[in-house]
Amino acid sequence: MLPRGFFRGVLLAVLGFAVAGCGGKAPDSPAVPVQPHSVTLAWDASVSPISGYRVYRATNPNDPPGLLGVTPAGTTQYVDTTVEAGHTYFYVVTAFDSAGMESDFSNKITATVPAR
Repeated sequence: MLPRGFFRGVLLAVLGFAVAGCGGKAPDSPAVPVQPHSVTLAWDASVSPISGYRVYRATNPNDPPGLLGVTPAGTTQYVDTTVEAGHTYFYVVTAFDSAGMESDFSNKITATVPAR
């Protein structure tokens, strides 16, 4: 197994996020779909050989984040469709290898979903 420090050189700076789908009041007609809220995270690919990325989220900046999702090594984007209007979320990303060794957390990104 590789030591935990193996991933120290991995560039996992979360580049940014986008908040989408905040369309306000639902339409009166049930035939028109309502766009749900979402947060899209994107990051630089690891320069080390990895198996994928783990995306973590917290709702309080001081709480440890919980695992939200996993992406394969070639994917450097994650869309969180479980966000709610008027809430703030805190995200970090890690890389992991085939042995399950995980990098340190990336920098923390904050996303606030508008109330409307």
